[in-house]
Amino acid sequence: MDDSITRYRNKTVAITGASGYIASVLIDALQKTPAHILRISRRDLPPVPGTEALKADVRASDCWEEIVSKADVIFHLAGNTSVYAAAKDPADSLNSTMLPIMYLVAAAQAAGRAPRVVFASTATVYGLTDALPVVEDAETKPITNYDLHKLFAEKQLELASKQGILEGVSLRLANVYGPSSSTSSADDRGILNKITRMAIQGANLRLYGDGNHVRDYIYVDDVARAFMVAGVEKGVMGRSFNVASGKGITVHEVFHLVAERTERVTGKRVHIENVPWPDGADSIEFRNFVADITCFQKVAGWHPIISLNQGVDWMIQHFYNNK
Repeated sequence: MDDSITRYRNKTVAITGASGYIASVLIDALQKTPAHILRISRRDLPPVPGTEALKADVRASDCWEEIVSKADVIFHLAGNTSVYAAAKDPADSLNSTMLPIMYLVAAAQAAGRAPRVVFASTATVYGLTDALPVVEDAETKPITNYDLHKLFAEKQLELASKQGILEGVSLRLANVYGPSSSTSSADDRGILNKITRMAIQGANLRLYGDGNHVRDYIYVDDVARAFMVAGVEKGVMGRSFNVASGKGITVHEVFHLVAERTERVTGKRVHIENVPWPDGADSIEFRNFVADITCFQKVAGWHPIISLNQGVDWMIQHFYNNK
């Protein structure tokens, strides 16, 4: 990690979706590097010392010429983050996911610059997998519009990389959890974040179904480190990598883990109630997933350093101190 930090010297780094959940943690980490940081968002961004803010809609082409002219590394985290929003309005999801990539590629080609572009993809592009853990060369079988659009974006970056237009890297993120300085609604998008807040407030936790589906949870600080490594490592160009813990746990087990660890802080135990799945639950909710993370570790030297128990404890303490 220290090597990655020093390799940002004399680089300008752009982060789209800068007000979002993961982006906020990434910006905090980047501030420890010697890079110049350009934060990009449709929202008015509060001033952050040592950074530059750009209010822009990345779904429009006009901002990308400026971004590409300045940035050596682009962390692209803007776009739709909801499976259900994509199902409700596929066109809007496609536009928010694909248009920025298309305009970015066009701007890089026109400028004759080849920035490193690290894209926030999703591990759900694999669909409903049969064998665990899942390696990157497993067949991608999207079963939602959200996942299909993410895969389109990955393939566009891969093609542009092969053509020498830019240096694209896609990170397929598993279930991300942990606190963030973001004030956007995305801060509560992960199930672990949601149930932790509920447990701290003393609210009972509703677990859909039997909770026996397996998930792979990764702490947000480890995710930020993965982006930073991907931004400077040479061997990652034009490829997609799993970013996860590499360890599986059932949803049932993680609900009980949160309840037990929260009780240590609050002194109160919350009840976990099993309830039927609501009508309209997407099939992707019933997946089992554990990632094989050895490829990214071998190529880039990244591996998660925060265990689930430690991450949950840190998250509980953060939310409890800031309730």
